[in-house]
Amino acid sequence: MSRDSEAIERVALKIAGDKSSGAAQLAVLGLDLMAEACAAVSDNQKDNQAVAPPPEILEMVRRIDGLRPSMAAPGNWALMFYADLRERLKSEPASRLGALGREIADSMKARLASHAGRMAGAAGTVLRDAERAITLSYSSSVEEALKTAAPEGCEIIVAESRPLLEGRRTVEQLREAGREARCVTDAEVGLFMREADALLIGADTICRDTAAVNKVGSLPAALAARRFGKPCAVVADTFKISGRLTAADVVLERGPGEEVWPGSGDICENVIFETVPGDLITCYVTEKGIIAHHQIREEAERWRRLWEGAGVEGE
Repeated sequence: MSRDSEAIERVALKIAGDKSSGAAQLAVLGLDLMAEACAAVSDNQKDNQAVAPPPEILEMVRRIDGLRPSMAAPGNWALMFYADLRERLKSEPASRLGALGREIADSMKARLASHAGRMAGAAGTVLRDAERAITLSYSSSVEEALKTAAPEGCEIIVAESRPLLEGRRTVEQLREAGREARCVTDAEVGLFMREADALLIGADTICRDTAAVNKVGSLPAALAARRFGKPCAVVADTFKISGRLTAADVVLERGPGEEVWPGSGDICENVIFETVPGDLITCYVTEKGIIAHHQIREEAERWRRLWEGAGVEGE
């Protein structure tokens, strides 16, 4: 195996096996993987005009798309990388494939990074005058929204999110930023929802039927919000929208039972993600602003056409 191949395999394994990072972070790794794939085949490219990217690059899009079946973002960003590369190669020599790959990856990573600020700005509509907001697990998008848009003095309640307790990371990050954040057990979410003003959750995928896929515990939180008449907002950019998947199609990833009960993993279930039906979601906070259910369906159709046009099967 060449050094380039070894580097590609390391990144691919990281994306496939990382259960603590969010979809946005893994999308960044996916863009790096696309750039690595371009570099790996660039030495074999002649100094002439390319009609299309080499087939290895399209195959890498397919591979990234399949690494995390519960997450649309890595595949969607890889698809957009491929589309940009295909356009750039119409006017640049194929010998620049490696350099183009790195330029496109860096440009898209900067674009992805800008989404957090845009979503945080849009979240102000949901959090205006909120005295208490609830979230769970860890989402960089939700973290930025709460840091930026929650009113001064707003108490932020974070469910710890068993078994890996990602919610504690959210509490630590918010408190370091000077926010009043407190950690509760997952079972306490309904209790604290009574006095909350809003529930914010992230999403690893937003399905074309408007359901959101997020860390397990999101459905009970959304049901509690509905019971007590509180808005449930999903904070996720439009690159997390799937043009193909519905809630019924999503592969719900599982972790080892040992994470739930060390020494008794054989009698434990450890489902990592679950779906929240669209009828429990009040709105979606995206880099394009607050959007409603019909706009999610429109975005999903746009992604479906993009995948179909690229000749790549599904997300």
